[in-house]
Formats: sequence, C-alpha cells, structure tokens
Amino acid sequence: MWRRLTSKPVRLAFAAMSLLVIWHTLAMAIASAPESMITTSARLLYHPYLTLFRLDNNWGFFAPTVELGGQFRYIVEDAAGQRHTFVPAEKLSRFLPTSIWFKDRYKDILEAIETHGQAAAAAFCLEHAALHPVAITFVELEQKDFSPADRLSGKHPLDPEFVDERTLEAIRCPAQ
Repeated sequence: MWRRLTSKPVRLAFAAMSLLVIWHTLAMAIASAPESMITTSARLLYHPYLTLFRLDNNWGFFAPTVELGGQFRYIVEDAAGQRHTFVPAEKLSRFLPTSIWFKDRYKDILEAIETHGQAAAAAFCLEHAALHPVAITFVELEQKDFSPADRLSGKHPLDPEFVDERTLEAIRCPAQ
C-alpha cells in the first residue's frame, strides 16, 4: 500500500492538489482583503482566476452594507369599486427556499413592470377571482432611514413615516 502512495505519479498528483489548495486559499484571501499596495499588485496576478470563479469580492464581503428594503404590494379593484391591498410576501415562510424565489419574482415585476406586469396582473386576477377584479394596481414601498432609536421607541420600518409609496401601474384584468 505504501509503495503505491509513494510512486512518482501519485506524489505529483498530491503536489498538484496541494498547490491548487494553496493557490485557491490565497486567491480568496486576496480577493476580500482591504485595498493596499500589496493586494493591488497581487490582484493583477489573480484577476483571471477570481473573475472566472466569481470570487472577486470586495472588503464589504465580511460586513456587507445592508440595503434599505422595499416591499411589493398590489391593489385589487373589484367590480363594486372597492380596493383590496395585498402584500404577497407576508404569506411566505422565510424558512422555505420558495420565499427567496417568490421575493425575486416580485422584485422582477417591480423592476420591469412593462415586461412582467401583464402576466402578473393576469395571475393576480385569477388568484382573486372571488372578488370579481377589474384592475390590479402595482405599488412599491421604499424604505427611508430607520435608526435603532426608532426601533427602541416602538416604531416599525414600514410605518408610513419611514416609507415612500410609489404607484407603478394599474393594469386591467383580462376579460373572464
């Protein structure tokens, strides 16, 4: 057994794997290190490798800047003229991977309403068929700054004073 592990091809394979592990470890350390003369010059050498495997992260990789969020809402206008507001993300369980997929779907609708709006409106019209919907209005809530002091005073990040509500588009439901 020992003879097989000490043969020349096996030693070369172990040496190559060891060099790959060292190279990859250095690449990850260099990619996420703060800017300096040393890391700038090392990134020149590692740039193709980092780009190929999408490892080119900045220093914020360790403590990212948390973006202020937004919330997707839609309003169903029924045949009687009443408006019903729905927040689909509230129905999602954050413990299931589907919540991420659906939140991405809602984000796509908001970012490209002209592309995805008709299909989303048709789906929401079918979902709420019992309300006899006439139109779907898409709304985006965008958060403003919310401090820890605000939280300690009992306020919520989605209270009216901390959000900007933006009506995106109203789309008529397809004929039933």
